[in-house]
Amino acid sequence: MVTPVNSTGTTATQMTQAQSVGKDQFLRLFLTQLQNQNPLEPMQDRDFLMQLAQFTQVENTEEVARALQNLQTLAHTTQATNLLGKRVVALREGDSAPVEGVVSAVRFSSDGAWLKVGNDDVRVDNVLQVSP
Repeated sequence: MVTPVNSTGTTATQMTQAQSVGKDQFLRLFLTQLQNQNPLEPMQDRDFLMQLAQFTQVENTEEVARALQNLQTLAHTTQATNLLGKRVVALREGDSAPVEGVVSAVRFSSDGAWLKVGNDDVRVDNVLQVSP
């Protein structure tokens, strides 16, 4: 018996989007601050460098989030292709009646990996049981 794997793709995507918005907001605030600083008391060099370091940290965090998203996609791809030719019991999307049969094909779309079980398409996340 295999426990369904909950997808975190949405969460990772939301995290990447939030970081992208954070980066854009940071740049806008930083430029506004530079444009509106007092010319008689300009920003100190150390303050300027600290803000640039923070910006670099935001960019690095965004790159890590992208790498994690790619790793998750690879894991889902591997999981789905490993089910080819195996007998599964799975739930149809929005249906509580299980489908049972041999996985004959795998399809990937923007909303995840799908398995062809008989005449039905089921999400990899909805697999309840796998048999050889």
